[in-house]
Amino acid sequence: MNIHLTPAVKQILIACAVLFAGTWILKQSNIDLIEILGLHYPKSDLFKPWQLLTHMFMHGGISHILFNMFALVSFGVVLEDFLGTKKFVKLYFISGLGALIVHIAMQLIQLHIDYGMWMPSFYDLGFTIEGDKISADGIHIKSQDALRKVGGILGGTVVGASGAIYGVSVAFAYLFPNSKLMLMFIPYPIPAKILIPIVVLLDIFLGFSNFQNDPIAHFAHIGGALFGFLVVWYWRKFDKKTFY
Repeated sequence: MNIHLTPAVKQILIACAVLFAGTWILKQSNIDLIEILGLHYPKSDLFKPWQLLTHMFMHGGISHILFNMFALVSFGVVLEDFLGTKKFVKLYFISGLGALIVHIAMQLIQLHIDYGMWMPSFYDLGFTIEGDKISADGIHIKSQDALRKVGGILGGTVVGASGAIYGVSVAFAYLFPNSKLMLMFIPYPIPAKILIPIVVLLDIFLGFSNFQNDPIAHFAHIGGALFGFLVVWYWRKFDKKTFY
């Protein structure tokens, strides 16, 4: 069976697959590719400018990359055929960067609410860093829960194409609202205009619920969905000559 892959979708698949395999291979030599290419908190010593783009092609586990690449092929091929490769690439990266903007903005708002600082560093919050050991002197960190929360923000790493994929998925639902979609655990076709908004609303709920030990960047998903929608809405409303 031949699988039709459009040019941009194919290149994104290859890049993600190569980097995922490279991450596992280099890990055997104690080289952490996620540390190098994953996105770190802007004031972290590990942050590098290229991570703003490279984190979109990194994945933390097999289920992570398989789910994202399945969604990319399912929605991306149709969209790229419809929009053209140039517009699809714009949609993909604008959604990915939009996801990043919303994710970081929500982190900074949370830190400001908790500590009254905009973009504090480890040192601003009273942490001491000696090599790989990080300790808190208690100036601002009042509990173990607070320590885990702020540690997850300042010391966490963001990887994955999920934000860009959410933008692609929402764009698909906007342009092909009556297309029937199915989930593995719901064996009944559901129109894209119903299923995709439900998925986004679930992310909004989980994002604001602040469940402990939830490693998923829900606000990145929300940001990708928002920017993906805005892009195709703008094209359809103001760029009709080249949109169709």
